[in-house]
Amino acid sequence: MCRFLNHSLFVSFTLLFLTCCSSPNSDITYFPLDDGYKWRYSVSMITRDGLEKQQYILKNLGKSDLHNTPVHLKQSMDGTFIYYAVEEGVVMFKGTKSFLVPGGLFQPEQQVIMPNPVKLDDKWQTISTTRLLKKTGPPQKTEFKILANVPMDVSVESINETVNVPAGVFTNCVKIKSEGSIMKDAGNYVGLTLIDVEETSWYAPNVGLVKLERVETTKSEALDKGSLLIELADFKRG
Repeated sequence: MCRFLNHSLFVSFTLLFLTCCSSPNSDITYFPLDDGYKWRYSVSMITRDGLEKQQYILKNLGKSDLHNTPVHLKQSMDGTFIYYAVEEGVVMFKGTKSFLVPGGLFQPEQQVIMPNPVKLDDKWQTISTTRLLKKTGPPQKTEFKILANVPMDVSVESINETVNVPAGVFTNCVKIKSEGSIMKDAGNYVGLTLIDVEETSWYAPNVGLVKLERVETTKSEALDKGSLLIELADFKRG
């Protein structure tokens, strides 16, 4: 069964790739922010509950203002607004505003996404929250999950990748690799365990994210692994 991906889950996965990464050539951007762009992604998520297929749609709304600061807006299909700003050579995730949250209040967050412009062998650090380590157990369908903020080392591994996804074949893509681990006491159900996270994403020039692969693993047999695959299914601009 195919569902639409819950926005809060998608944002947790994609703080690394919802970015405005322009190259030294001002005519090229690895994630356009101009008004009128629209993306549809196919999402396959495997947890201890099995395989779940979903869809995610995102569109650009162009420039806006946040507390007297220039920002760029994206909007997900559930109406959530996502705020970004380019500040002193880096792309910043500024937060979200969703009417799914009581009161529809702006939820601020300051996080460096990546350098701007992006170059081969660029390196930086970020924090990524686990979302794939979960299991729904009988009889009341209680959800067991591990939520951990994992420090991640991020690097640009290539700038000339070719990627084949449902939306087509994309060349000269940027490949970004993220890796991190942390010890986490996940409570009585799991206990103390080592959590490892690996994520690889590809961005096509003047298109943006075209593919993302993520794997979360632990040393616990109860919640040992989860994986995520996101692929561009359709793209429109203007």
